[in-house]
Order: sequence, then structure tokens, then C-alpha cells
Amino acid sequence: MAYKVLTDAQVEHFIERGWVKLEQAFAEEDALAAQDFVWRQLSLRNIRKDDPSTWTQPLVHIKENYASEEFNRCNTQRFQDAIEDLIGLDRWALKGFMVMWGWWPVNFAEGSDIPWDVPTTGWHYDGSHFHHRVNSREQGLLCIPLFSNIKPQGGGTLVAEGTHHIVANVLNEYPDGLPHKDAIRKSVEAHPWLAELTGAAPASGENRVEKFMNNAYRDPAGFELRVVETMGRPGDVMLCHPFLFHARSQNHLRIPRFMCNRTTPLKEPMNLNRANPADYSPLERSIRYSIDHYSKAGV
Repeated sequence: MAYKVLTDAQVEHFIERGWVKLEQAFAEEDALAAQDFVWRQLSLRNIRKDDPSTWTQPLVHIKENYASEEFNRCNTQRFQDAIEDLIGLDRWALKGFMVMWGWWPVNFAEGSDIPWDVPTTGWHYDGSHFHHRVNSREQGLLCIPLFSNIKPQGGGTLVAEGTHHIVANVLNEYPDGLPHKDAIRKSVEAHPWLAELTGAAPASGENRVEKFMNNAYRDPAGFELRVVETMGRPGDVMLCHPFLFHARSQNHLRIPRFMCNRTTPLKEPMNLNRANPADYSPLERSIRYSIDHYSKAGV
């Protein structure tokens, strides 16, 4: 299959790992201009870019969406084409429309006062606003655009690679779907690695960075599970599977971290039983791949 932006290797990484980084989805200068727009919103809260003494809160969550000229420039053709590489041509509900950019958990120094570690809390996959089915149209992709330079231990999103397979298999067992909280709970209960990661099962006593990040766990279906710290430059975007578990991380660098959350709703529910296999999008193919592997493994 020919892709407009992503390589075959990147698409396979998305299917297997549940995410892929698109470098410079939009220009760094436009990302920094958008960051300045958010700083102006922070200044309304008496938090000023040029005065670190006003950065008194470890994390400031601006629960707003924006569509200013700065953000419009970030909605590049490259970004849009990469989205369609994964969800399928002309299947994006917002194609050609103005998109909103939000919400904004601006991380100044969250968790900087304690040793850096893999958290037990905060793990989730998105979608609190809809009922979840294995073919839901409401999410499509989770896009995480970066508007600041994010280095190791600088507050980048933690993604639990491979967990999208677990969620797909669980949702496949409920044709009528599940409320979001129930889908998360049942996914956690379905897998011991995910249960321990999220604190739902007793800890083994091992160092969590060593266990969950430095070593991959291969589950009975053959999928590798590992926590990865995402990093990048302003203008990069993490394109994530809608079922991927992720969480915030600590910002030990104390450099303000700017990123937001963009959903990618589909025009219609995914079709996981297409007559022509060539018509499957990579997103649909990933879900079929998850279900088929767990079925063959008998788990």
C-alpha cells in the first residue's frame, strides 16, 4: 500500500507498538508561535513567560480549545496526510474543517521533588465522552502535537506500547460496547502486566523503571509490552492508536512543557470485516491483528 507521508516501517510500528512519531508535522516556528499564544492565556492567570517566579504551580491545566491563526498554520497538509495514512483516505470526519487544539496540561515541574519513576496512577486510554466499541468512530487517532522541546525526564507523555492490543481484544468481547471506565477496568483486569503497571495488582518489588521501561514483556499472544517516554521537538506529533494506554510523566528538567490532545473522529464506524483486505486502513488492520493473535493464542 502506498502512503503519502509515513513509511511502511512507520505504519508497521504503529500497528505493532500502537504509536509513531511524525517529525516536523508542522514548522517549528509555527509551533513556537502557537506556544506564545498559550503563554498569553497563561498571562491572564498571572503566569508570565519572562518571570519564572510566577511559575508557582507544578502543572497548570488549561481546559480550553483554540483555533487561532497560529494554530491554523500548524494544521499542515503533511499532518493531515499522515493522519489519513493511518485511518484511511477520506475517512476523517474533520477533513477540510477548522480543527480545535486543546486541552493544555502545561507541565512546569510536576513531580520534580521526588525521584523520577514509572507512575502507578494516571494510566488510561482516551474517550470519556463516548460509549466504547471495538469499531468506535469517535476517536480514530489520538494526536499529541508538541509545542516545546521535550527531552528525557522533561515531562513527555509515557505510552505503554502494545496495550492497544489488550483493549482491542477486550472490546471485541462486548459487541454492545462498554462505558469508558468499564472498558479501562476490564482491560486492566484482563492482563497481569497492565494490572501491575496501573497499580491494580500488587507490585512485584522490582524497580519499576527497570521492569517496565528497560525490559520488554512478551505476553502469551506474542505482543511486546513496554513503557516508552515520548520526546521530540516543537512541530513533532505523536500519532497514537485510540486504544493505547498512556500517562503523564514527571518534569525533572523544570522546563515548561507544552503539548495538547487532538482527537481524530471518523466519518463512520470502522469496518473490521471488509470483503477486500486491501480496503482495510492500518488502524483497522491493527485491530484485526490484535484480535486474531489473541484468538490463535487461546487467551
